[in-house]
Amino acid sequence: MTEAKKQNPSLASQRKTQPAVDPEAHELAMEIVEILEEKSAARILAINLEQVNPYFCIFVIASANSMVQLKTLGREVQKRLGHKLVARGLKADDIESGWVIQDFGDVILHLFMPDQRSFYNLERLWGDAPVVYRSQDLETESSAE
Repeated sequence: MTEAKKQNPSLASQRKTQPAVDPEAHELAMEIVEILEEKSAARILAINLEQVNPYFCIFVIASANSMVQLKTLGREVQKRLGHKLVARGLKADDIESGWVIQDFGDVILHLFMPDQRSFYNLERLWGDAPVVYRSQDLETESSAE
């Protein structure tokens, strides 16, 4: 059992509003979410793009609080799920830009530093997409607005 599941046994079923239609993509997205939760990523959001974009099933979006954490998040996901990556692995330039993208085919992971996340604002761009997973810190932000 992973550390995140020990702390929160219902992680995979918690805070979901709608599962993805593709069960394999949904399972992979939740594996990514679990790793991000374990490594204390902030503002984790998974959205189902199947009805609004023909190319991807799910975007997983998360923030890091430092460049070191951004690198750690990217490397940990790559270490544990790298065999499922369809595009290149993590590069130093990705870290320096403050935006790391990992392509798993139907699932795309976007890791951001806060300024880059705010600038690109993928949540607004894909605002019509149903939410698959929203971390507790995002729920708290939403209820405070």
